[in-house]
Amino acid sequence: MTDGAGNALTGTSYFTNPMVEESMLHLPAALDHPTPQAFRKYLIEHLPQNSVTTRRRAAARIVERFTLQGSINQNLAHALRLYGSSQTGREIFYFEYIQVIPLLRDIAVRWLAALPDTGGTRESLLGFIQPLIGGNDVVKVAKHSAQALKDMGKLSRPKVRHYKAIWSAPPLEAFLYILARMFPERSMVQVETFGGENLIRAMLWPVPCLPELLKAAEQAGHVSKISQLDQYHQFTLAGTGAERMLMLLLLGPPGPAGDVVGRPTEAKPRNQLDLFGQATSGPVPTKKGGKSHAG
Repeated sequence: MTDGAGNALTGTSYFTNPMVEESMLHLPAALDHPTPQAFRKYLIEHLPQNSVTTRRRAAARIVERFTLQGSINQNLAHALRLYGSSQTGREIFYFEYIQVIPLLRDIAVRWLAALPDTGGTRESLLGFIQPLIGGNDVVKVAKHSAQALKDMGKLSRPKVRHYKAIWSAPPLEAFLYILARMFPERSMVQVETFGGENLIRAMLWPVPCLPELLKAAEQAGHVSKISQLDQYHQFTLAGTGAERMLMLLLLGPPGPAGDVVGRPTEAKPRNQLDLFGQATSGPVPTKKGGKSHAG
């Protein structure tokens, strides 16, 4: 698709066909079909549209959005297999989604997060999008953007042609996932800087919720230290992002007999890859009787 000047429209300037529910439903299958080619074939066979042509087009779009480092995003596939369409699953999916669709991230950061408590009109959304994409598709892009944000729990429509932002603290598991994705190395981070990041602003997390989330992250072993001296409030992450992601997605809570629960057997890996697509140096850690799953 091109704009009025004949230039190709990319994810930075155009957005349509959100396919939020279809993507969330089928992405867990990427654990068994990790390559773009295999996952595309799977989608063509399993998407609900009647027309093969439509399924092929939808499959190509989903594969394009979620291919990461040569394979379908395995972190996201693991998370959605584990958390499904729950609030945790949607929060994680939204984080990954706005990274691959910069236009939607811009809408979330610069328009949705900036709305007053009373909300904003459809006209204000159209006015925000118009300078970004030009052309004659502003109404279509606005419609699909609002629908995607609504499907992911970030926008409500209290009345016709009126929108409100939904600010809420994330579930702890989603917070831990996003920490692992944002900080792949063991880092020391200032809380104020973290709260001001565009990605965090796009998540619509109220800043006052961050201290309690960080305390919970410390208890969960994902943060090693929290320091607050005068105007400095910072936290230190425990281990690498890959290690923290393994803790989150591979080691479930112990059951009555000490077994690991919550990880389906079909997600067991065929090779030793960590969740960021890098070769590991040893076996994936598990508890006795547990099931291990790597991306």
